[in-house]
Amino acid sequence: MTPLSNKHKVRGGQTQLRRVDQWRQQNMTPDWSHLAHSGVDYVKLWIDPWSRLPAREPPAWLRRRMLSGLLDIHDAWARASAGRLDVAYLALWLCWPHFASSQVVMASPERAEMYRTMFTPAPARPLPAQLSGQQPRLLGLNWQTGLDEAVLEGEEVARRLSLLRRSYRVETPSSGEPLYFFARGHVWVGQQLEAR
Repeated sequence: MTPLSNKHKVRGGQTQLRRVDQWRQQNMTPDWSHLAHSGVDYVKLWIDPWSRLPAREPPAWLRRRMLSGLLDIHDAWARASAGRLDVAYLALWLCWPHFASSQVVMASPERAEMYRTMFTPAPARPLPAQLSGQQPRLLGLNWQTGLDEAVLEGEEVARRLSLLRRSYRVETPSSGEPLYFFARGHVWVGQQLEAR
């Protein structure tokens, strides 16, 4: 096993649960100064060892606790941002099969449109059974389905020609350098049912 590997068996289930609970508690309040400065605040699942590179997916028993934490953070942020004019977008992004990429995102009016159009729309799909069956609170959000894509520039794709065997789409922005979008899975964007 190489020293940079993230494949060791994860032990200490209670320690893992404590880490998730600490992460949840530390992120229950939005960082208003970060929102004011950059126009966005977000919380990712930065919990060791799941956030190390290369990324790996947590087991189902821990994923349930992480999902509950994401929902708690989303609910707390929704209460904290109610009536604020500096918040125009608040959503929970659930990624599958890359659940560790899931996050809660809040954006200012200036940045909201970028986040509303962040993902390429995909035909509506139900939430994965691995997620939807575990958390009835998910039904309290309005879900839209998008594509979870990895974006690479032409030089990166040229070095990894094996990627071209996978399905992809190409966009050329005004800068002229083509961007290659490779599908990784789907993302479900959940927002409160009432209009924001």
